[in-house]
This record gives sequence, structure tokens and C-alpha cells, in this order.
Amino acid sequence: MRYYVHTLGCKFNQYESAQIDKLLRYSGNVRSKPEDADIIVINSCAVTQEASRKSLQMARHFQKINLNSKIIFTGCVVHDRKVDDFTLILGNGEKLRISDFIDKTGLFSDPIYHLKDDLKYTIEKMPNHTRAFLGIENGCNWGCSYCAIPHFRGTRIRSKPLRTVIEEIQEMIRSGIKEIVLTGINIALYKDGNVDLHDLVESILELESDFRLRLGSLDPLSAANLSDLFENPKLCHHIHLSMQSGSDDVLKRMNRHYSSQDILNVVKIFKNMDNKFAFSTDVIVGFPGETEKDFQETYDLLKEMQVSRIHVFPFSAKPHTLASTMKGQIKEEIKKKRVKILKSLARELSKNYLKKLEGTLQRILVEHTKNDTVEGLDQYYVRHKVKCEAKEGNFVECKIEGVHS
Repeated sequence: MRYYVHTLGCKFNQYESAQIDKLLRYSGNVRSKPEDADIIVINSCAVTQEASRKSLQMARHFQKINLNSKIIFTGCVVHDRKVDDFTLILGNGEKLRISDFIDKTGLFSDPIYHLKDDLKYTIEKMPNHTRAFLGIENGCNWGCSYCAIPHFRGTRIRSKPLRTVIEEIQEMIRSGIKEIVLTGINIALYKDGNVDLHDLVESILELESDFRLRLGSLDPLSAANLSDLFENPKLCHHIHLSMQSGSDDVLKRMNRHYSSQDILNVVKIFKNMDNKFAFSTDVIVGFPGETEKDFQETYDLLKEMQVSRIHVFPFSAKPHTLASTMKGQIKEEIKKKRVKILKSLARELSKNYLKKLEGTLQRILVEHTKNDTVEGLDQYYVRHKVKCEAKEGNFVECKIEGVHS
């Protein structure tokens, strides 16, 4: 049979989709375009109400463009709401056993799957990618007041054994992968016996091969605890900080266990190491009770941090969360206004950051080639287009002459 896998949401979802692709391929199926596929798998995201809506919309879109396909809808949306209008519906536990369900129809979703699953599976590479995500951890027990992910993924923390991680990376390198991104639901919680995230990263960096390592999303305190490891040139000088707000009052209501000063401290640590060190970040605006003063504190902190990218989200009240029941819900028009303001700041800060790279020599991992132009990311998570001849999956060094976009 021919199949197509479409992924929405986080890097960990994309990693799981790579495992779904592997299972289907190893069962003798062939990857194809969606309009030609006998099976279309939609791996959904439910981190916000909008993400859930888009996931369902995408599945219905594929239904329309390929009336003969079997739609398999899976992922976090299955744990978020009632889904019953697709041929086969699989929960997060079942999707990684997709071969067992491929000939079935209906809903299969164990609500307590997280009490018995593990991360002992591996992949060789991401389909059609020169970079690879590597899932090292699943689940979260931090209890942030706005987050429904523990409801979808469970509060039991599952960590991939150190030996399995090392073997998976070695296999990825043998398959031609040159950049590996560690990901999970909350990688700061990684624990394999006495081995924590610091130990894991240190072990990976000891591997002798020409590759680079990038860390997935981290909270400020966990990022600071890893600072000594960034002296190794294999570890990219970029961190995606899970910041959420720059207001201490809002952070407390979110049940985040750090302050705005902790955020500034970690930025200073890494900027002192490398003044081009890149921080991208997530920010939620319009959290219940967020005042103009709170919002201004967030704006000012982002400006002081000089981040390279800002991912801005309006607060989305999710069922199963404390924040959905909080007093002081913010009007939609105020949320939209604040999102617009931060997106404008994001463009300004991104442009300022890119100017720092002018005149510098950067090592770019080639992801795409077209005629005499290659495209790829540097260690700072900046995308470049360069006129030169190079093969996909190889590193190329170039001097940055200017910023065009």
C-alpha cells in the first residue's frame, strides 16, 4: 500500500511521525503523495484550541482531495476531544503500534497508556531531512496552570536509556545525519537511573564524528545548569527558552518555577560566552489577570534579552487546566492587540540579531539545493541562502555579507 504521513505540532510529534513512517515502510508499504496514498496518517496537535482546530481541518482537507484513502487520525487531539468522523482513530499509545491497527476501523485509545509505554524504539533519520530530531523523554509533571499536555502525554516521566540514545545517534550519523536535535515533552526531566540531561549531553559530545548537537526547548534554570557544556564546539549556540512571560506575577499564576531575573541571568551567562549566542522563545499573551503593566514587563524583558526569535501565542483556555477556570480572563481584542505589538518587536529584534552576523564566517548545514544556490541553518538557528556548489547533508562555510530578509 501507499501511505502519506502529515504532522502538526511539536518536534517530538515529528519524531514520533518518523517512527510511524518507519513502521509502515518496514511493513512493505511505500511512501507517496497524499493524492495517491491508500493510507493518510494525520499526527495531530492539541497544545492550543487553534492547533486542535487546524489538525481536524487538515484531516478533512485530505479526505476531500483523496476520496479513496483511509484516513488514520492520531495524536493529542484524540485525548483532547471526541473525534469520530475518520476511518481509524488512534491515541498516542496506539500510534506507535500502527501496524497492529492498520486493517481495523473505529477508535482505539487507552487513556492510561503512559503508565506502561517506553522510549526504546529508534529511527535512522527523518524522512526527507538532513537534520534529525531524537526523542529522549516523554511526559511532564510540572503542573503549569495553562498546560493540558500532561492530560495528553501523562505525568509519568519516560526517558530513553542512555545506551539506546548513543546507539541511535551512531545510526543517524551512519545514515548521513549531521545535526541532531534532542527533543521531548520536557527534556529537563530526563533521567536514566543516575544519568540526567547534563550527563546525557556530555556523553553524546564525546562521540567522535563530524556532527553537531542542538538542544530542544528548555526552561531558564535548566538551561543555566548546562552552560559548561557549550564550550564544546559540537553543541550549537542556540537555545529555545520556554519563557512564557516576563512578569513575575504572571509567572507565579502560571506555576512556572523561575523569575524574570532568572531569565536575564541565563541570557547573561551565555552572551558572555558568545555575544552572538541565540535565544528564541515562547511567549503567551493575555494570560488571565495579565495587566498592561505585566505585558509591558514582558515587552521590556524581551528587548533587554535581545532574542533572535519570538513565538507569540494568545492565551487559549484549554479544558483540564487550572487557568481555564481563573478569574480575570482577557478579552480577545486585547489579546490580538498584544500579539500584534510583540510580533512587531519580534521583527525588530530579529533584524537586530541578524546584523550581528554580518561579516562573520558561518558553518551551514545544507538542507536544500537549487541550481547554484544552497539553503540551510547555521549553529545559531539562522537560515542562509548561499551561492555555491555543495551537496545536501554536507557542511559549507561562508562569509555573511548582508541581511536581506
